[in-house]
Amino acid sequence: MNCKYFCIRTEKGIKYKYCRLHKCKIEDCYSCREKEYKTYKKQKKHISKRTKATAIQKDIKEVVWHRDNQRCIFCGALVPKFNANAHFIPRSQGGLGIERNMFTACNRCHNEQDNGLNTKQYEEKAERYLKKQYIGWNKSELIYKKWR
Repeated sequence: MNCKYFCIRTEKGIKYKYCRLHKCKIEDCYSCREKEYKTYKKQKKHISKRTKATAIQKDIKEVVWHRDNQRCIFCGALVPKFNANAHFIPRSQGGLGIERNMFTACNRCHNEQDNGLNTKQYEEKAERYLKKQYIGWNKSELIYKKWR
């Protein structure tokens, strides 16, 4: 650990050690009797409300995976549990991480749905599927709104 008064300064491109307490150049900081050590506070990581709202919990993934019979809703291929992570309305557009906005898709179909040439057809198929699953399903309820 370093003394809180110790720092490195540069003068005309040459670095030197400096003591802010005594306001002078020093050779080393070991002999100083007034040495105080820096204390570090552990920083709390701030996660926004939107990030929390659009994230998918494990239990939601599991419910969606079982709802979709462990298969991709587009091609019908069996997929592992972690593939129940496709958003109908993407997170980037504020799509919530709730069951009504989620479906299971294999990697190939998920990539096609997000970035492919047939994105519109995949979205229409996903919309029809989700409307069948939930009575009164509405796109506007799937978007994060800051002032709810």
